Amino acid sequence: MENSNNTFLAAKAAIAAVCGAFTAAFGWLGWLVVAWAVCMVLDWLSGSAAAASRGEWSSAVARAGIWHKAGMLVVVVVAALTDAVLSIAVANLPGLGLTYSSLILPVVLVWYIFTELGSIAENAAEMGANVPEWLLKLLAAGKSAADKSAGGITVNTGKNADGSPMGHLEATQLDELKTEDLEQLAIDMGLTVQDGAKRADLIAQISAEPVKVPKDSKSQG
Repeated sequence: MENSNNTFLAAKAAIAAVCGAFTAAFGWLGWLVVAWAVCMVLDWLSGSAAAASRGEWSSAVARAGIWHKAGMLVVVVVAALTDAVLSIAVANLPGLGLTYSSLILPVVLVWYIFTELGSIAENAAEMGANVPEWLLKLLAAGKSAADKSAGGITVNTGKNADGSPMGHLEATQLDELKTEDLEQLAIDMGLTVQDGAKRADLIAQISAEPVKVPKDSKSQG
């Protein structure tokens, strides 16, 4: 019994030392990266399990999921490089008098983490688990908060024939939303959503709908 306690204490001390060293080296941003990596793995595993429970698992779909995660990794690397370039530029460009710390990467990581957590919860529901509605709403709110901190969905702006500003939501960013989020967004925009509407149709419907743009917005493209 004493040997077991000693082993447990030694393992606990080793884990604490590793965590402390990791925190000292990478700080809270490092733990965000770890959380995102864990969420990606859990999402892929739970998605595969959900597909298997429906008898729909296939190696092709599983490989597609891996490629999707690889694409996310590329986006995170781009965010990290953007932070690094901005930090170097602000520090070395004369006359600015500004300071810059990592901003883009944490927002991207938090957005991805909430996206993955929402997907994991949905996978659990497909496997037969009862998922609290408030949990899904909380995860959606977290993702929305990350969106707002980075400016939200891009609006492509232009002008009507009379010169007044007009805009449309970016379809590529709408594609990142889940089907139920697209349906809710369409309803919030006053659009008619048909029962069983396809995801692609929802994106096309939303991106084609003009949205109000402040008069001082600049046209893109």
